[in-house]
Amino acid sequence: MGLLDGKVVAITGAGGGLGRAHALLMAQEGAKIVVNDLGGAVDGEGESSKFADKVVAEIKEAGGEAVANYASVADAAGAQSIIDDAVEAFGRIDIVVNNAGILRDKTLVKMTEEMWDAVIAVHLKGTYLVTQAAVRQMMKQESGGRIINTSSLAGLLGNFGQTNYAAAKAGIAGITRTVAMEGQRFGITVNAIAPVAKTRMTEDIDAVPEQMEPADIAPLVAWLASDEAADVTGRIFGAHGSHYFEYKMQRTPGIDLASLDSGEERWTPAKVGERIDEIGALPQAGGEADSEAAAQVRALFEALPQTLRADKAGSWKATIQFEVEGTGTYTIDVADGQASFQGGPSDDRDGKVTFDSADTLLALASGKLKPEQAFMGGKIGSDNMDILMKFGKLFDLAKAASALGGPAEEADADEAPEGLNRDMLGTKFKGAARFVKAPEMVAYAEATEDPNPHYVDVEREGGIVAPPLFSQKLFHEVMGEAITDEALNADLLRLVHGEQDMRFHRPLEPWDLVAARAEIAEIEDKSSGQLLTIRQWLVCEGELVAESTSGLFIRGSGSGGGGKKKKKAPADEIAPEDREIVVEDSQFVAVDQPLRYAEASGDHNPIHTDPKVAESAGLPSVILHGMCTMAFAQKAIVNGVCDGDPRRLKRLRVRFSKPVLPEQTVTTRVWKLDSEQGVTTLGFEAVNDDGQTVLSRGLAEVVESA
Repeated sequence: MGLLDGKVVAITGAGGGLGRAHALLMAQEGAKIVVNDLGGAVDGEGESSKFADKVVAEIKEAGGEAVANYASVADAAGAQSIIDDAVEAFGRIDIVVNNAGILRDKTLVKMTEEMWDAVIAVHLKGTYLVTQAAVRQMMKQESGGRIINTSSLAGLLGNFGQTNYAAAKAGIAGITRTVAMEGQRFGITVNAIAPVAKTRMTEDIDAVPEQMEPADIAPLVAWLASDEAADVTGRIFGAHGSHYFEYKMQRTPGIDLASLDSGEERWTPAKVGERIDEIGALPQAGGEADSEAAAQVRALFEALPQTLRADKAGSWKATIQFEVEGTGTYTIDVADGQASFQGGPSDDRDGKVTFDSADTLLALASGKLKPEQAFMGGKIGSDNMDILMKFGKLFDLAKAASALGGPAEEADADEAPEGLNRDMLGTKFKGAARFVKAPEMVAYAEATEDPNPHYVDVEREGGIVAPPLFSQKLFHEVMGEAITDEALNADLLRLVHGEQDMRFHRPLEPWDLVAARAEIAEIEDKSSGQLLTIRQWLVCEGELVAESTSGLFIRGSGSGGGGKKKKKAPADEIAPEDREIVVEDSQFVAVDQPLRYAEASGDHNPIHTDPKVAESAGLPSVILHGMCTMAFAQKAIVNGVCDGDPRRLKRLRVRFSKPVLPEQTVTTRVWKLDSEQGVTTLGFEAVNDDGQTVLSRGLAEVVESA
């Protein structure tokens, strides 16, 4: 059984060279082939059917199936005919290999407009036209597809005397990456190769060795065309004969003007000139800088045992392995109130502590980075939270820093002000664009015990939509960037999610391309800390689809005064004693509910997933995410008030009053506040088994019809 059994493949420029090699191998792997070739010379002049016919004959003689097509890819009708011939002959199109090309080489000053246009037409326009026709047909078939384009080293790195060819091949790389994004929702993958082999087009180039044959390139193309490559898309692979590799773009770290402390608001041309080498400098991958960092890290670990707080260690015994990315692995043994440095990796470790870089470890040691910021920001990790927490309590990194040539640096009071940094007000954060995927939507609904057919019945007429609160999953990354920004100076270990207010403009659907944004909206002093308000919004191709406002309370932060006074709660936020309950719904919290919600939401805060961390925070066990409790209320309102139609829910707001524990039952009670102009405003609360309020000041807005 071949890798491509039953697949239908169209290959342009398949009358010789690379295209012929692709066709022969893919036919051997079981594919049915449309062999396209105009039959012209290397420069594109002339036409002949003999090249395509010869390859078709070779395939048939070997027992395969193939038809010929003689159209020009540079013509819209010709490009369409290639796909039409595939459908007519074999009933469908599964794979396209864009390989057709010509050469008209000249240096820029000697190149004519006709030479430019001819090369661009075949390579770039031809790739566009054939790909467009193929994607349209693949979308109709609803079974995905594979497109493999042909770029070139000349387009990716440049080549003397090939301005037109290089421009076309660079454009093909851009088409590849972009159509890969657009095709993802339809299961269509798009990749490119940048090959070097001896063909008619390269026979006069001495730098291409004779042993680099087209047959060396074809296996890469065949695999990219297979079902095995379903997760490979938007990538460009080099193939110099049998040497395969991948081209990847790399951005230098660059320089932020603010980091120069120049006092200038904008770059000046002179300043750019001064810093141009640094702007273009790649990150250090070795050499002196890395050697120095490795030496500092090793010195730190060698000194660390001397900082053990023996009085607190007691009889604790452990072997801790530390991994510092890009630097090395180090082990420290603790036993009988003493610690010793054991050098490299250990096979008998009790736990592993990881640092994402030497810079993170050294910043912690110098006091420039707070441990809680490093942990919540993912810069520190561990496979044993008990080990990590004991390490933080029993060892003194600041003292060990003296081994680096001096005492630990004191943080400047001006650089690290107490409390939240108000200069961050108005700062915006941008998340990367991403697709909304049906399996994620279904997983979120299941993790919140909400089997509403609108969310989980993928065969439902009209398709499924995401639960309204699913949008908070899409805000998670950009929210993390905001609260862990070092300049904000938020003490993450004292941070509590206090309030959430969400507005839903339209339901999210599978393959919506969305981007999340966030802004530090308000910092308010309270008597026992500070309230940080972060506004978030979600856009889908320019359309606002959801908004969210998160109120985060930082206990003991700031001066506790001098800011805005606490506002009196509006009357409609307080549950009236004479309220008439219109919906009451109870939900049992399963033991594994916090873990399942963490997986579905992407919020892996260890107080929800690691009992030891939760206990160290003074909690009896892991606690349920507040957003999951809010989702229980969402379910009660959508099912009980909106007749199961989530499109009618337009707003949901709560205050998180008390943690919810596994094996508790949460009961949501809903009452009507008022109704005006087709919008009904509801109040609600949620209580636990003991009648204690876990969600308070609940407010929902629903419309009469979606």
